[in-house]
Amino acid sequence: MDDGTIEGQKATEPPHPTVSAQQLADMMPTGLAVLNHRDQTVFVNKRFLELTTCPAEEAFEGWRQTIHREDVERVTTAYRKASCTQQPLRIEYRTRLQPCLWRVCLLTPVEDEDDRRRFGLSPDGGFICTITDITPEKTAELTQRRIAHEAEDRKQQQERFIDMISHEVRNPLSAILHCTEDILEAVHQPDRWAAMRAQIAEAADTISLCVAHQKKIIDDVLTYSKLDASMLTLSPRRVQPQKNVATALAMFRPELRKHAIEFQYQLDESYTDCGIDWVMADMDRMSQVLINLLSNAIKFTARAGDHKHIRVSIGAATQRPPSYPPNVVFFDSGPQALNLDATAQPEWGDGPVAYLMVAVRDTGIGISDEAQKRLFERFNQATPRTQSIYGGSGLGLNVSRRLCHLHGGEIGVSSREGEGSTFGFFFTVRRSPPGQVEDAAKINGTTEIDRLCSQIQAMGNEMSGVAARNPRPRIPLTPPVTHVEEISPHADRDERMHHTAKLAAEVSSPELANPEDQPRSVDHPAYTPGRPGEKDATREATPPPAGQQRILLVEDNVINQRILSRKLQSSGFHVWEAENGQEAVEAARNETFHCILMDQVMPVMDGTTATRAIRALDSPMAQVPILGVTANVRAAQKDEMLAAGMNDIIYKPYKMQDLVDRIKQLAEIGEE
Repeated sequence: MDDGTIEGQKATEPPHPTVSAQQLADMMPTGLAVLNHRDQTVFVNKRFLELTTCPAEEAFEGWRQTIHREDVERVTTAYRKASCTQQPLRIEYRTRLQPCLWRVCLLTPVEDEDDRRRFGLSPDGGFICTITDITPEKTAELTQRRIAHEAEDRKQQQERFIDMISHEVRNPLSAILHCTEDILEAVHQPDRWAAMRAQIAEAADTISLCVAHQKKIIDDVLTYSKLDASMLTLSPRRVQPQKNVATALAMFRPELRKHAIEFQYQLDESYTDCGIDWVMADMDRMSQVLINLLSNAIKFTARAGDHKHIRVSIGAATQRPPSYPPNVVFFDSGPQALNLDATAQPEWGDGPVAYLMVAVRDTGIGISDEAQKRLFERFNQATPRTQSIYGGSGLGLNVSRRLCHLHGGEIGVSSREGEGSTFGFFFTVRRSPPGQVEDAAKINGTTEIDRLCSQIQAMGNEMSGVAARNPRPRIPLTPPVTHVEEISPHADRDERMHHTAKLAAEVSSPELANPEDQPRSVDHPAYTPGRPGEKDATREATPPPAGQQRILLVEDNVINQRILSRKLQSSGFHVWEAENGQEAVEAARNETFHCILMDQVMPVMDGTTATRAIRALDSPMAQVPILGVTANVRAAQKDEMLAAGMNDIIYKPYKMQDLVDRIKQLAEIGEE
């Protein structure tokens, strides 16, 4: 081949440039330094000088001042220790720069004698020190960690949410099942129909209450799901609010009558002063809020002693209330809640804006200081954790509040333990000229199931004699106009409001609630069970006959407690009753039982905690058989209950005979 051709020509290779060690080191993206045993720099590259902007006699002092204040002590201690002991070190730290950057320092001892001579180090040794910017890697790591934490948090939230839904749905099923057994027993004994008439009426009444409760839970779940997916929209119509509210309240007549609760429905003078008559509003949704609050008021006023009174009142204002009517303390709406206001959309019309204010004041057992603080901690933020907010399904108050936000309003509370509570809310409306009367059946927030349950309760009142003893609550379509302290914009603030305002002020930071908080078993925030002033809320049903097995029934649900107590007594047991774990522990400390039926989800102290406390007693009762009764069906929950010391578990709903058989088996084991 001809060497003159292209193929035969040899490319002339350029000469290799001479690169010094210093130039090569300066090209590195990592800061590099060789340090002697006194921490003085023997060799340093350009990047190291860039990362250690402060020259100093000792290398560490050159970059110590760049370390974030929260990391200085930790890094200094580790660096000094490694330098003195000639040990390797790897430590990460943040810088003081903004935005915050991450660095990693590697300190490697120079142990080989040849290496020491090569670097000009004395026999006392030295270190190779590198500093590297790891901000991208650290940011990615922290992001992944945060995502994993959020995923775990969501999983736990979902589990607690499912647990509460399971508890709230299964609880009424137990009562329904036991009442069905009563009705079937009567059907098979036609000769005793007359004698069992009151019992059948009570069973039917209980079933209707349980159905209403389950419907409320389902409604709350569906509403919350729509709210969470931003799929729920308001449907404004021309309405007369005072009449719509009266129609919604009417469904509570039988329950108010049954518990002998004095009831008032009033308009504050501010309502007429603002000229409120016809307005554009979605009274279906606002009635849902009212029904939620009134259901709780009735539930806890019924347990409040002799003086039982509830008042529902409506007022109005032309300016958005900066704080609710003087006697209610608002939760903090925040900008996100304000942005949910849908009342400025075209379908609401262009009438003058007004703010309707509704208050539900009761003489119930009130809310403890701790529970009120917990409410403000959880609601003074844009997105509170649903499952920790409220008892029951964990949705009642949260759904009500978010509906108020959609309607341009907010919700608030004032309470004092033992004195009762006031829950109030306001919502935005647009005034409208008079027009055709709406169909009340479409706008009162109730359904056919609600009305059917109310009719069944009314029949139960007639058959049980309640109707003859207690007057029918008066709920006029046009309520009287008067001055109502808790709702009038011009009223003086009462002592209860000042108490709640002080508690709200003590809540220093609106951080998320502790995920370990236990859910409550009723749809109200941590009420203290039992009547105010009761020294011992544990009740003995009847004096025990000789030789009869003594059972402690720990159940916070009043309906389930009443039914179970009656059925256990008819099965031959002597029954004591407790409403929460704390009462159960006190009863076990002071009395002797053959078996304890321990509900799991309860206020004050749950069943698992109570079981541990009983097992820790210094008495023979520490060995008493404990049968867990729960609606929680996950394996992890079962393991936790058994690990706490429960002997066995029965799941709601269950047949009464199955429960009796389990009690007898455990009682026999306990006697051995």
